[in-house]
Amino acid sequence: MGMAYRQQLAGDDLRALGQEITASLSTLLQTFEPCTVGLFYPTKGEPEILNILENSGLSSFAWALPVCSESSKGPILRFASFQRGDQLEAGRYNIPVPVCKNWVQPTLLLLPCLAFHRDGARLGYGAGWYDRTLAQLATQPMAVGVAYSATESPDDFAENHDHLLDFVVTEKSAITCTGRKSQ
Repeated sequence: MGMAYRQQLAGDDLRALGQEITASLSTLLQTFEPCTVGLFYPTKGEPEILNILENSGLSSFAWALPVCSESSKGPILRFASFQRGDQLEAGRYNIPVPVCKNWVQPTLLLLPCLAFHRDGARLGYGAGWYDRTLAQLATQPMAVGVAYSATESPDDFAENHDHLLDFVVTEKSAITCTGRKSQ
């Protein structure tokens, strides 16, 4: 559902949807105290949200990008401090990551979604990076899915190992998820 939808979007549509999602996301973030936000670098038609760094209403927030890393329990994401203008290099899967790795722990984590359900289920690419990362963190960040509204699923596809989202932000709204939090 999600990949097929993304593949049909043209450049102008992607930009417009990204701007609308960023506006919804900005509104949601302004309801929280300033904190460190784990972003994602958009690839494969994911919403372009990096323009959020230019929002003056969020100037007290700190930002970070995920970096694929290894741990004693397997591959996880670590987060490197990031701000507009920082030098980037190709990371795993050729996704840009900061050259300077100043590791931080996000208080709020933005997760790209191929599809989502209002109870908090999120479909990613299936490699489990975010679920493994969340399972290893001592302090759980607020989890905010970022998705296109057309990728909402009527079926709750969450599995027991899935970490559910607290919110989902689309170009139409910010949705408060109502599902159980996995342990």
